[in-house]
Amino acid sequence: MGDSTLKFTSGLREPEVKSTKLGQTPRSIGPRQDVVLEERIFHSMLTLERRRAERSRKPYVLMLIDANLESGASAGILKEATNVILAAKRETDMVGWYRVGAILGVIFTEVSVEGKLPVTETLRTKIETALIKNMGVDRSSRIAISMHTEG
Repeated sequence: MGDSTLKFTSGLREPEVKSTKLGQTPRSIGPRQDVVLEERIFHSMLTLERRRAERSRKPYVLMLIDANLESGASAGILKEATNVILAAKRETDMVGWYRVGAILGVIFTEVSVEGKLPVTETLRTKIETALIKNMGVDRSSRIAISMHTEG
């Protein structure tokens, strides 16, 4: 009788993705986002998240990571930090260039503002701990982190 599995094809191709993991081109997009979004796309996602937060009254946190890029060594630190942050974030969080090559942004979605410790401190501690563990105190101390809550 043969194979009874139905196969549907739409003739549509997957859209080309211009986001990249540092030094690589993504082969496929799965449920986990291990890419750094381009500045334009990141700002679009930030706008969408801001609108969602306004409608749902569920806040989000924007973390900005700046390595004070005045030398080639700082660029290496930011690249290293990006890889650490990609590994430390949740699946629903987005990483992208807030200002390309200079300031990396992380959008932490669906956060709770209830609890003893502010969510911004919890997220900052999580990322700082991962940076220190993977990069060492000296290199990670060159990174400035700012936190912004909206919604």
